[in-house]
Amino acid sequence: MRKGIPTTAQKGLPYGRRPAGGLADTVWEWSKSGTRHAARNRLLRRLPGVSDDTAYRFGLVKRPHYAYGVRRATELAARLGHRGVTVVEFGVAGGNGLLALAEHARYYAAATGVAVRVVGFDGGHGMPPAKDPRDLPYLFGPGFYTMDEERLRSRLGAAELLIGDLKVALPDYLRSRGDVLREHPVGFVSLDLDYCSSTTTALNLFRGPRHEHLLPRVTCYLDDLPGTIEQIGEAAAIADFNAAHPDWPIGRALGLRAFTPLDPPWADQIYVHHRFDHPDYASLEIGATGDQLPLEK
Repeated sequence: MRKGIPTTAQKGLPYGRRPAGGLADTVWEWSKSGTRHAARNRLLRRLPGVSDDTAYRFGLVKRPHYAYGVRRATELAARLGHRGVTVVEFGVAGGNGLLALAEHARYYAAATGVAVRVVGFDGGHGMPPAKDPRDLPYLFGPGFYTMDEERLRSRLGAAELLIGDLKVALPDYLRSRGDVLREHPVGFVSLDLDYCSSTTTALNLFRGPRHEHLLPRVTCYLDDLPGTIEQIGEAAAIADFNAAHPDWPIGRALGLRAFTPLDPPWADQIYVHHRFDHPDYASLEIGATGDQLPLEK
């Protein structure tokens, strides 16, 4: 089997069949917009004269959805006068995403002057057994996505990796880092826990009346939406949260593709947590003078 080709129906191959290689599989791969989009970005990134600034502006970087989230977090933090911001990945697995998040954090910290703290949460031993039919047990099983913790930690730099049961690790983190989070409130969250039950636990970050550890709007990326329905997985966890907390909704960023360079598929997986009762919620992001639309001649 060719390396780098996914093998499940969720990832794009019909009925989960194993690819045999050859022209048919090549055509199948290139028929998908995600494949073409990623290949085009890799090509554009290699063109002479494409600087890091240009690559970030057009999303020609690894995990551009993470870069988008960090950019939105640093921009809002800067507008509200925060010296720093925190970005979080729930579900680290092998660690490639956390390393990309740390790379984007370094870029936007330098670009905006806003310090960016990077935190990853993971059980450390692969996925646990499913607890609920909505956990997609037909796609994910115990032990999926294990981690070489020692090797990952050797490459993390200043990024934090918190290993353990999320039901314990998350409240412990919020309690022990309270002072830090007041200066570096959470501005971006990647939800990559696959299960509805695990995602529900991660959303405890947004539960409760306290707001000091959050920006008034927190950009979120939901990794495992494709191929599911709204009643299972991460989407179901979001729906349950919204039903219980109507004043703290988490919703899809509507129309984002139209305002994002190169029409990326990941734009459909960007959500935003709105904290209506946050004291900074009504602070303008666009500046004191606002936008104007004078009558055209």
